[in-house]
Amino acid sequence: MTNVHIVNHTHWDREWYFTSMDALVLSDQLFSDAIDELKKHPEASFVLDGQLSILDDYLLLYPERRDDIKELVTNKQLFIGPWYTQSDAFFTTGEAVLRNAMIGIFESKKYGEYMPIGYLPDTFGFNAQIPVILKEAGLESIIMWRGLHLNKHVKSPYFKWRGLNRKSEVTALNLPQGYGTGMLLEPTTEYVDGRLDPAIDFIKQYTDSEILIPSGNDQLAIIHDFTEKIEKINQLGKYTYQVSTYQDFLAYVKQQELEIYSGEFREPVLARVHKTIGSVRMDLKQMIFHLEDKLIQRIEPLMVLAEKVGIKLSNRLVMLAWKKLLESQAHDSLAGCVSDSVAEDIKHRLKEAQEICDSIENTILKQLADYLALNQNEILVVNTSPNRFKGTKTVTVLSSKPNVQFLTAESVVVQQEFVASRENILEETPAGNRYITEPGYYILTVELTCELPGLGYKVFAFEETENELKRYVGKESKISSKELSVEFMDGVVNLNFQGTVFKDFLSLVEEGNAGDTYDFSPNKDRVEETLRFDRCECLIEERQQKMILQGQMKLPKTMTDREAGQYNTTFSYQMTLTLKKEGQLSGSITFKNSIMNHRVRLQLRGLQDFVKAEAGLPFGMITRENQPLENWEEIYSEMPVNVNPFEKIVSGLSPDYRLTLFTQDSKEYEYQANRLWVTLLATTDSLGKPDLLYRPGRASGDTTKKGHIMMETPLAQQLGQDIRFDFDLRIDASVLPVEKLHHWKNQLLQPSVSYQKQALNYFVQRIDNKIQTFETKLSLQEKEYSLLDFGETELFISSLHRSYYDSSAFIVRFENPTANEIQLPVRELFIGNKVLRINAVEEPLEYTEIVDPYSVVTFLIK
Repeated sequence: MTNVHIVNHTHWDREWYFTSMDALVLSDQLFSDAIDELKKHPEASFVLDGQLSILDDYLLLYPERRDDIKELVTNKQLFIGPWYTQSDAFFTTGEAVLRNAMIGIFESKKYGEYMPIGYLPDTFGFNAQIPVILKEAGLESIIMWRGLHLNKHVKSPYFKWRGLNRKSEVTALNLPQGYGTGMLLEPTTEYVDGRLDPAIDFIKQYTDSEILIPSGNDQLAIIHDFTEKIEKINQLGKYTYQVSTYQDFLAYVKQQELEIYSGEFREPVLARVHKTIGSVRMDLKQMIFHLEDKLIQRIEPLMVLAEKVGIKLSNRLVMLAWKKLLESQAHDSLAGCVSDSVAEDIKHRLKEAQEICDSIENTILKQLADYLALNQNEILVVNTSPNRFKGTKTVTVLSSKPNVQFLTAESVVVQQEFVASRENILEETPAGNRYITEPGYYILTVELTCELPGLGYKVFAFEETENELKRYVGKESKISSKELSVEFMDGVVNLNFQGTVFKDFLSLVEEGNAGDTYDFSPNKDRVEETLRFDRCECLIEERQQKMILQGQMKLPKTMTDREAGQYNTTFSYQMTLTLKKEGQLSGSITFKNSIMNHRVRLQLRGLQDFVKAEAGLPFGMITRENQPLENWEEIYSEMPVNVNPFEKIVSGLSPDYRLTLFTQDSKEYEYQANRLWVTLLATTDSLGKPDLLYRPGRASGDTTKKGHIMMETPLAQQLGQDIRFDFDLRIDASVLPVEKLHHWKNQLLQPSVSYQKQALNYFVQRIDNKIQTFETKLSLQEKEYSLLDFGETELFISSLHRSYYDSSAFIVRFENPTANEIQLPVRELFIGNKVLRINAVEEPLEYTEIVDPYSVVTFLIK
């Protein structure tokens, strides 16, 4: 007789088609009821969905219940954490998923022990490096559902899952029929025969072991009298059912001999994973992507620098910004399959997090500039990486004259904006108030070629000049460097790389989208339009050349227009290509969206067919080949289209060439034959629709359940929004050391952080004129300072942030995104400091200076 472990739980969508405030109201009664039921039945237990944020939200209503919760956690009746929210696992960075665990575990500890399981029961698939992330967060196991293909990935739903390094291994429990398998538990023949026993029959096809059944579902209350009901069910069913916990079942599974799998889970067999969900509500996604990078690349290192020189700011500010971001990275929220009301909430949270970041940076830089007594003809430039910097930083200078010249570094003004003078401006003076005419000034964007010390700053002086910007319009429709040239000819963009011409190399393509917020899906008469350019202007500047391409085309405004073949609305677009002296090619695509229900993608065309793609993912790259789609309905719950995620970089590989794109604005690509596409946006009018070409049958979400209505999402059309997509490109021989790509990516990720103490405009930063100067003496050198300098080693640094538990310490996490192990010169890097090997949640680990392939290693520095 098979033993079946039944676990009482709830899955709590913090927001979906309802808002987080709606969910808070629901939690008032449901969480209170759960606490009361657990206190009444000391033998009972309950899993609060593995996310701590919903418990914190509840305690805003009932702070007096903290002691009850702590008691239930101590008694192992209430299981909380380890995550802060139920994270997406494909469109977040590895560091963001780590922060989700770090903050979830940090906040869990105020209640007691957290559930030590990477519990993600509804996430839309899993990247191949989740085992590495879990191990770094001190988690040895995962419970998940979507993306697994039984009999292809593994035979049993209980197995060992390894990261790409083959060393980071966790125990994985899959829920083949989801987290709602045993929902509505009741001791009746109808329930046991109609729902429970058939579920066990299905799972037994894949395993001879004992079986795990979660009993709960979305926003469901705790099941009362759980033990009594299980006893009655045992008298009705054909299996042996027992009250259990996830930890108890894991302890059993770990004693078994388990299969091993390494790779990602993104196959829509047991459940939909929404393979094209990476392009809906791109306005929110871009805000999330940019905020992740700002926190990791700018704000956290700046906070380390500030604390070490004596500028006091609470690390809880950074944690608060992260919390608002993590709330926006829950699987539904980041995916965008939410109502418009929720989308507005997400946008507001991201706005608040952005404001926290901006004001932290403003405060640190202003106080540094005040302490150093900088004048308005000096710029403070900060390097937020411990690796010494040599290259170009982009800085903003406000000047009374149209140009500036730096005294100790090469510089060039690349953009100029004039702000006109204003009359009758109040000036407060010791002799009283007076009204003056405020002179006009220039806002100059300057590219500064400089060297900066590791994790520190340097001050650069400049003088204002009347020199005109060196720029003229090229006579040819062509820009070129030593090895690379781009030419606009006969309406197409051709690229010449070392004498080889890539014809029609760059273009935009557009098509209708009959899908919803879960999935792109073409309409029945699929027509893809190539958006050609009809105007070209080339600007030749001192250190770069620009090709500005413009075009417009009549397109159908609505899906009804598209089906009727009515091309009735002008769609205008622009692409600017910039070629640096050293051959670096970057681009920017802009347009105001005037079309509904459509998808726009950037298309790259190679010389040869791509045989595979290599896509960035946390701490490495993954190789993907297209899979055939014939007869997919026999196996899959949605078409397993070859649309996939990437993290920052994606390469299309042909026999002779590697074509690589870097961007922070999208994470979705596809390739077929010699074409590689990256999605710019996909707009839609509905939360969920039935009977799509790519996803036949029921609508995703609850829209086609009994009593649920179809829900319109006009904000997901992004109508009238200004769209911008920035990217960088490179072409290499097909055989290329992957280290070069990762170094290139890291160079492009390095932010330009600078500050000018000036009186022309106090609102360049919002709170600039409100930041106080304190008399606290800072530990600074005069015009140059370095806290941590790794020299020109170009080590891969995944993260640098303040300790969550020790205010005097900071954390450095190294990554190895390559296939070969890396030996770190730790003692040399941290001379004069105490160094402790830890994991991401700051638990001590055995000391090592080796970073395994596709892995990370973390140190606490005092």
